Amino acid sequence: MDEKNCLKVIKFHNLCCKLKKVIRTGWKVWHVEDDRVESIAEHVFGTCMLAVGIMSEIENCNLDENKVIAMIALHETEEILIGDITPYEDEKMKTKKELGKQAVEKLFSQLDGFENFTGLIAEFEECKTPEAKFARMCDKLEAGLQAYMYEDKINYSKIDKKILNNEIIQNAIKNGAKCVGDYFTINDSKLFDQTFKDIAKVAKKYYTNK
Repeated sequence: MDEKNCLKVIKFHNLCCKLKKVIRTGWKVWHVEDDRVESIAEHVFGTCMLAVGIMSEIENCNLDENKVIAMIALHETEEILIGDITPYEDEKMKTKKELGKQAVEKLFSQLDGFENFTGLIAEFEECKTPEAKFARMCDKLEAGLQAYMYEDKINYSKIDKKILNNEIIQNAIKNGAKCVGDYFTINDSKLFDQTFKDIAKVAKKYYTNK
């Protein structure tokens, strides 16, 4: 590899490593009070490992495992430039999709694999292929599992009432949600197939009895 291409790799890696220090905004919204709160990069790692675990246990798994992991690894890269926007930021959510598309095009523009990488991200966002649907479910479920892990660190007294009164949360409460992990998994259950619903159900029992 010549020096020019080496530099492209180094600069791209340097940019992506910024996600190691960007704390997941949602945990600030939910007032997780811990010495160290999860970064975006750690969420990506957790989602990849969750995908590996689930694919290993699915009988006759027909997914392209490499594509699943690649989608999970790549889809958060937009947040290097646009930050981590939560569903509760109504105004920002209106432009998130377009801003995200512009961000990944800029991030990958100098790499020879530009079309492949942006294509994988677009496939994830469109969520039509089996791999994209699976990767999306892993992304959602991982957040719920992390919320259960943070349960004893969440200061409910500081959570903005606007968040708790949000339609998403109120619907989850009506459906039996008792904690933030429940809020996540109940709200996302409409996206889950039976495997993911089963894992969410067992996770609730596991973390409640821990």
